[in-house]
Amino acid sequence: MTSSKPRGQERRRCRGDGGSASVELTLLIPVIVLALMLIVVAGRQVSAALITQDAAAAAARTASLQREAGAARTQARQAAEQELTDRGLACTRFAARVDTGRFAPGGAVEVEVECTVTVVDLGVWGGRHRVSASASSPVDPYRGSTP
Repeated sequence: MTSSKPRGQERRRCRGDGGSASVELTLLIPVIVLALMLIVVAGRQVSAALITQDAAAAAARTASLQREAGAARTQARQAAEQELTDRGLACTRFAARVDTGRFAPGGAVEVEVECTVTVVDLGVWGGRHRVSASASSPVDPYRGSTP
C-alpha cells in the first residue's frame, strides 16, 4: 500500500493548542489582580466617605443637644473626631465647621466634616484623598436654654 503523502511529511503531526491555556492564564493573572486591587481601593474610598458622613451626622446631633452655641461647636468637633477614631479612619488633616447661626429652639445646627486620608491608607501607594460630608440636625423647639 502506498501513501498519498510525500515521504517527508508522513511523520509530521498537527500540534494543536497544547500549552496555550497556561500562557493565557499567565497573561490573565496580572489583569485579574489589578482589577481586584481597584475594587478594594474603590471600596475603601466609599467606606471612608460613609464614615465621614456618619461623623458629620453624629456631630450635628451632638451640637443640637447642647444648650449654648459655644458648647455646641466644641462638642460637635469632639464628636466628629471621636466617630472617625472609633471607626478606624486616620485623618492627616481634619476640619469640622459648625454653623450655629440658627442655634435656637426650632432652628438647626449644620456641621461640615472634612478629612484628608492618605491613599496608602486606602490601599494604593502615595497621594492623598480628601473626603468631606455635611449634616444638619434640628434643635428641639421645646427645649429650654441655660438658666
